[in-house]
Amino acid sequence: MKKILCLFGALALVLTSCSSDDSSESTDAVLLPKKITETEVIEGQSGSYTYTLTYDGNKLKELAGSDASRSVYTYTGDLITKVEKYASSVLQSTDVYAYEGTKLVSKISTWEANKSTQEKLTFVYNANGTVNVNQSQIINKQEIKYDTTTLYTLVNGNMVSSELIDGVLMEKTTSTYDNKKSPFINIIGLKALLDLDSDFDFYSANNTVKNVTTTYDSDGKVTKTATVETTNKYNSSNYVTEYFSGDAKNSFKLEIAY
Repeated sequence: MKKILCLFGALALVLTSCSSDDSSESTDAVLLPKKITETEVIEGQSGSYTYTLTYDGNKLKELAGSDASRSVYTYTGDLITKVEKYASSVLQSTDVYAYEGTKLVSKISTWEANKSTQEKLTFVYNANGTVNVNQSQIINKQEIKYDTTTLYTLVNGNMVSSELIDGVLMEKTTSTYDNKKSPFINIIGLKALLDLDSDFDFYSANNTVKNVTTTYDSDGKVTKTATVETTNKYNSSNYVTEYFSGDAKNSFKLEIAY
């Protein structure tokens, strides 16, 4: 959920994190999210959006939005190798994932409107456990590499920091997690994606309770710091059921039904 929660960084919302339990699920239950409802309030005006998830066993088949958009997932074994994104049944783009063993090494995105140009991410695993995500573009089958990279730091199955570097550090997000279960933890193949371009943080094992995003100028001086803390709710199986950040005027909430 990291990407969505960071949308409120500009508001510098600082709340107290807490948790509560509901439902009567067993603590060892293996649950899958079936419906996710996103509610956003901006200047007192509220709007909502719903995602519906369908499965083949524990493999994600489709993530469908209430606006008729949907993402369709294709597996090779237990790894997700293709994601097709549709709007009103019209294919918009295709992401193709490649692996070495179980480690993601590349993602190539192709848009139907211009198939001659593709965006590529290359994942490099460093000896200290960090991961560099390098950007490039493929134009008429010729790859052009960018200087831009994103450095991920992973601790205990969670993405604890993300640094955007373009010659110099431009932005860094540091995340703090709870010790409860991510709604996506039991979905086969999602953990391997390392893909924060999606609407949700599929990778992390737990749930963010605090994000601090700092931006820098070309001299390395801090230009802005934004902090977002969330109030999370959980069921008795220790799966998160709600994320909330904000106040009565500006807020963001995700509700997860299993």
